[in-house]
Amino acid sequence: MTDIEETASRAVARAIKLGVSHCDVLVADSKFISAEIEKGSIKQASVITDPGVAIRAFVRGSPGFAYCTGHNPSSVGKAVAYAVTMAKAGTKDPDFKDLPEKSKVRRVDGLFDSRIRLLEPDDAVAMVMEVADAAGTDRRVSSVNASVGFALGEVALANSNGFCSSQKMSSLDVVSEVVATSGAVMFSGYDAGSSRKLDRSMIDMVGRTAREHAIKGLKQTKIETGDYALILDPMAIGFVFSTAIGGGANADSVQRKRSYLADSCGKTIGAEAFSVIDDPTLEWATGSRSFDGEGVPSRKRVVVDHGVLRSYLYDSYSAGKDGIASTGNSSRGGSVWSYRHPPSISTSNMVIGKGDSSLEEMIEETKNGVYLRMTFDYPNLATGEFSGLMMESYSVRNGEVGPSIRQSTVGIGLLEMFKRIDMVGKKRTNAFGVLTPPLRISEARVGGSA
Repeated sequence: MTDIEETASRAVARAIKLGVSHCDVLVADSKFISAEIEKGSIKQASVITDPGVAIRAFVRGSPGFAYCTGHNPSSVGKAVAYAVTMAKAGTKDPDFKDLPEKSKVRRVDGLFDSRIRLLEPDDAVAMVMEVADAAGTDRRVSSVNASVGFALGEVALANSNGFCSSQKMSSLDVVSEVVATSGAVMFSGYDAGSSRKLDRSMIDMVGRTAREHAIKGLKQTKIETGDYALILDPMAIGFVFSTAIGGGANADSVQRKRSYLADSCGKTIGAEAFSVIDDPTLEWATGSRSFDGEGVPSRKRVVVDHGVLRSYLYDSYSAGKDGIASTGNSSRGGSVWSYRHPPSISTSNMVIGKGDSSLEEMIEETKNGVYLRMTFDYPNLATGEFSGLMMESYSVRNGEVGPSIRQSTVGIGLLEMFKRIDMVGKKRTNAFGVLTPPLRISEARVGGSA
């Protein structure tokens, strides 16, 4: 065992001795380094080391959760005692069945890049300046905001069923927002990238792409309210679908009847060309892991198969309520796990199936449409409706992309969106934890200002 595995196992043994029926312990040792530029100047650079231990204890199904910073045995012992006390004070929960059984963990490649361990705050500052330099190489650029963050950590998880394992994780995140100005016209371009490896090509690409879209958006037009074909860029898909599918298929929300996908398993929810899997085994993807936040070994899971919803996303508690096994979708936070919150249900890496069209072909075959690259609005998971401001969008007329569209919104039901997918791209891009090709929706309601 490693030192942190021993710490986790000892904490489990202590909790059992204090009278709990089930428990799990997460031990984490993480480090985060970041640098940020605001309006072209360094705003901050920071280093955070964050070791800690979290415990969940269950008595008659009643949970208790506590954590401590650091790995000091005395502090860990107090956190265990607090969690046990809370569990004993709660009411019985007959829906709690068990934590995951001891299983052999599969090896997943591309979780940890040792080169990130060698990076210091000066490296983060140098990288964020590279982003700003790539973003600002045009006289029309009036403002640049950018951030670079990298993290590394080692976590160990043990539970009362005998599971005990550890894994190392790393990540690099780059974000850039560029404002371009021409006379009285302003437009903001955005781009971001993430990986578990030190991908220096992402530094230049994110800054350059944000700049290009900021400048491209300076040529603007208005659009009349109406129904249009909607071409979705991977950036828009990643932001919307991560919630629409990841949140909609959350088994806890489904069981509470708070999801538009409740009672939909086995039913058609989208076009035949629409398929989605949850894949925690992708090399270097930030959602990948050897085991989930409760110790379930990583494996691919088909969520939507040619338009049919095949599975919800379960942790051990929601799976116990439905009398099935967990799908391994218990999450402990972001790309590097946190001990500060109890686990929750989440996707790992969402992967949308490829088609046979290029983005250029989608545009060429669209006579009257809109190309939506970016929105920062979330769908309503209870009703299944999506209404959002199109932060970056362009008119498409007779097979050509035109100016950016000012003051416009898009509204469509999520099920209608999925069912109206009529073209699927063949090249996938990772955006907001979703590996996806571009998609075309045959018709969506666009609200304009003309």
